[in-house]
Amino acid sequence: MTATTLPASNTVQILGACPHDCPDTCSLLTTVQNGVAIKVQGNPAHPHTAGSLCTKVSRYTERTYHPERILQPLKRVGPKGSGQFEPVSWHAALSDIAARLGAIAAREPQAILPYSYAGTMGLVQGESIAARFFNQLGASQLERTICAAAGGEGLVQTLGAKVGMRVEFFAESKLILIWGSNSVTSNLHFWRYANQARRDGAKLICIDPRRSETAEKCHKHIALLPGTDGALALALMHELIQHDWLDHDYLDRYTLGWDALMARALQWPPERAAAVCGITPEQIRALARDYGACAASHAPAAIRMNYG
Repeated sequence: MTATTLPASNTVQILGACPHDCPDTCSLLTTVQNGVAIKVQGNPAHPHTAGSLCTKVSRYTERTYHPERILQPLKRVGPKGSGQFEPVSWHAALSDIAARLGAIAAREPQAILPYSYAGTMGLVQGESIAARFFNQLGASQLERTICAAAGGEGLVQTLGAKVGMRVEFFAESKLILIWGSNSVTSNLHFWRYANQARRDGAKLICIDPRRSETAEKCHKHIALLPGTDGALALALMHELIQHDWLDHDYLDRYTLGWDALMARALQWPPERAAAVCGITPEQIRALARDYGACAASHAPAAIRMNYG
């Protein structure tokens, strides 16, 4: 981080980066007056951030200094769900938790199931202390990123690594499939490039079970049933193969296992996938036509997918 002194007395501006688990990794400017943060804003000098932040981070100071913020442990004193809690000291809270964990560990350590995630992506909260603590206890081992492990492994198996297209390139696309991502609320800066593409004539299609804020703003919304994305993807491939809307040079030079994937995809005509996904065969065919038209005209198409 770096600090810049502002004209106001005892006021500095701290340059840093957002620690949240988000693709954007925004550059932050935090104004600090007499040792107290009074404002958090996006850095206008950082091209990707461009001076804007999501609602969550732009209100950091409001949450940090909110009069109702919990500042000490609360212990439940009534039935679950009753909302009955009393304040206790940190010493009392930690001693109580340690006593309960210790008793369970003495009987059967693997009865303890650690369940946590990053909070922020720092080394302490994200990947460090919790693992050491629970390993020392002998607790059960759990695939830590319950929500994302399958998607992450899918990217590795398909692309070789957890990588994606540079977000700026979406502005050049003529078709953008936003697949399982509520980008308006959770990927603000991607949405800026998507809107730039829209202004230049791109079509935006949202694939999401819920009519999210993003789906509301796209040209089309395909509301498939939860967990049926694989069937839709195979049916989309089916149509691209059937109509030969394919880049054969790319497939020959850069892919492995195409023949096996093609055989699998040809088992999923639109009618079969539509029955699984809860949509119509025509929706699948229309999606394939949109994507295939880009392939036929060599126009750039892009998929912004989530991976949970």
